[in-house]
Amino acid sequence: MQGQGQHPVATEIVLVGGGHAHVAVLRMFGMKPEPGVRLTVVARDAFTPYSGMIPGYIAGHYRHADCHIDLGPLCRMAGARLIHAPAVGLDPEARRVQIAGRPALRYDWCSIDTGSVTRTDGIAGAAEFGLPVKPLDRFLSRLDAGSAALPSGAPITVVGGGAGGVELALAIAWRLRERAPRVTLATDADGLLPSHAPAVQQRMRVLLAAGGVELRAGAALSAIEPDAALFADGSRLESSLTVLATGAAPASWLAETGLAVDARGFVRVGPTLASLSHPTVFAAGDVAAFEARPLPKAGVYAVRQGPVLADNLRRVATGQAPRPYEPQHRFLSLLSGGRQTAVASYGRLAASGDWVWRWKDWIDRRWMRRYQELPPMETGPDAAPMRCAGCGSKIGSDVLGRVLGGLDTGQAPGVLMGAGDDAALVQPPPGQVLVQSTDHFRAFTGDAHLFGRIAAEHALSDLFAMGAEAHSALAQVTVPFAVPGVQEADLLQVLAGACVAIRGAGAALIGGHSAEGPELALGLTVNGFAAPDALWRKSGARAGDALVLTKPLGTGVLLAADMQGQARSAWIEAALAGMVQSNRAAVPVLRAHGARAVTDVTGFGLAGHLQEMTAASGVSASVRLAAVPCLPGAAESLAAGIESTLAPANRTAVPHAPPLLLDPQTSGGLLAAVPAEQAPACVAALHAAGYAAAAVIGQCDEGLFLSFDT
Repeated sequence: MQGQGQHPVATEIVLVGGGHAHVAVLRMFGMKPEPGVRLTVVARDAFTPYSGMIPGYIAGHYRHADCHIDLGPLCRMAGARLIHAPAVGLDPEARRVQIAGRPALRYDWCSIDTGSVTRTDGIAGAAEFGLPVKPLDRFLSRLDAGSAALPSGAPITVVGGGAGGVELALAIAWRLRERAPRVTLATDADGLLPSHAPAVQQRMRVLLAAGGVELRAGAALSAIEPDAALFADGSRLESSLTVLATGAAPASWLAETGLAVDARGFVRVGPTLASLSHPTVFAAGDVAAFEARPLPKAGVYAVRQGPVLADNLRRVATGQAPRPYEPQHRFLSLLSGGRQTAVASYGRLAASGDWVWRWKDWIDRRWMRRYQELPPMETGPDAAPMRCAGCGSKIGSDVLGRVLGGLDTGQAPGVLMGAGDDAALVQPPPGQVLVQSTDHFRAFTGDAHLFGRIAAEHALSDLFAMGAEAHSALAQVTVPFAVPGVQEADLLQVLAGACVAIRGAGAALIGGHSAEGPELALGLTVNGFAAPDALWRKSGARAGDALVLTKPLGTGVLLAADMQGQARSAWIEAALAGMVQSNRAAVPVLRAHGARAVTDVTGFGLAGHLQEMTAASGVSASVRLAAVPCLPGAAESLAAGIESTLAPANRTAVPHAPPLLLDPQTSGGLLAAVPAEQAPACVAALHAAGYAAAAVIGQCDEGLFLSFDT
């Protein structure tokens, strides 16, 4: 990652959430890196919706990419690590962010910008039958599904008279206009847009009437049923879809952190946006309760807080005092009107019309371009103290002891000596042979836990390709130059991830070696056992056998695209999901269907590994390109001229192979030669075992040459 190779990491800043303020922090640190400072983003979703454009997106005026910030390229540009997982807790005393299923993440400074969720307390049936507006990503997916199932003329209720509720009611009415829905905007006693001037309220009433939205004011929502909304005055409104824009609430885990919070549960912050109780924690956006004066839960404040937060995080990380944030007392609101029209609100002033929409659209798109058209990355000063080599580059024994003591390394039979001894001692089972393999590579993701898991799955795959059962592993870890506390945290994360895969294979981590270096890397030597006559080799394929592939191709080009900032996060998430999938469950399926030759598809690409198999078996093979499963984004990346650095060498080995088949795979699938009559049942069984993309991609033939047919 950027800035880590030249300067030891001395300070960790963890950004919890990918909100509007945090994207500004990432951009500003990307434009001007701070030597020795490492940023990590922990985010439940890889796409940050820009709230100002969401009503237009719902109405159909924008595409998803127009109004969502892709955190992947932004983090890459900022040199930040992205951990795509929700935070579930925070320990401000120990300075740890808690993430489900992995060790807590260490920080020196932390910032929370997780937005808010819709407040539904006091509304019976809200969880079962309501559609809360926040979190926005969940709302949008559920709205798509819910509205698609509605018949023509269906009654829809939007609850909430604030700007969000009004804009949503108009957007939904416009989106579904061809089905003539009966949309009602229900407000409590505060009425319509209570924080806006009467002139704004009147203009919005006109738009509501023109958009076919009925306004129902005066009583708060008390309950939701499958087909109705019930109100505090005893009235009942028929409603097939009830949307809740009923105010903001914080994430539930914040109440357990020990941070000072206000009466509603939001983090109390002072003038610098630092927590009043724990100054190493900052908060911005909806999740923050500004102590000096209450601020509306509006995106404009998060946007304005971003540069101040970025500056203050930089200042505290370098030993300087943070500066105060001064919120504006009045701000311009541009409210969408369903169709491409809008209302402007500024104090007592109001304006409306299509020209206001065009103005709003220009402002919104200009802001989004800041995070979609990213500036070139800068590098910080180069000077850094020289580090020792040889055994002087090892990680200290106290750090190693604490890390190993905190790991569940798994258990395996026959381990007579393991971690802690000079060498491991293993007793092989009688009648079985030892199967060994080793792999080693640099980190390709900033998520050390995820990298460790994938690296282990990649190494273990060699055992599964031989038909062996995994038994144990030894790890060789290089952690980035950093202060001891940071190195310990990195080592814990990467080994904990590796142990997830190792334990999942029924094996144990029994030893290894550690050192420091310019970047994170992990190697594993894996041990397995098998009866000699049960082993698969590459040499057993016969003419007429079907070629079965268990996983889709494309990880190499997608990781290359990601490094260049050209990959969408959705592509990378799909690739990572495939890489963490073990090949272990495919072994009994292939064995049950008579697999005669098996190999795993890794660095040489499918063409290179297939060539090894056919050469060893004395057959040729033909591959149907249309049948080869491909990861999302791989074809687009190849078409854009992107390729892995190993692809040219693979092309030299198999010059006539198409680019996808030359793509080196990380934790790729198994390629098996299966009797043709068994192939359909084999693929069906692989699908049932979780290999959804498994397919017959070709066959073995007489002869000596590979052919690739479109």
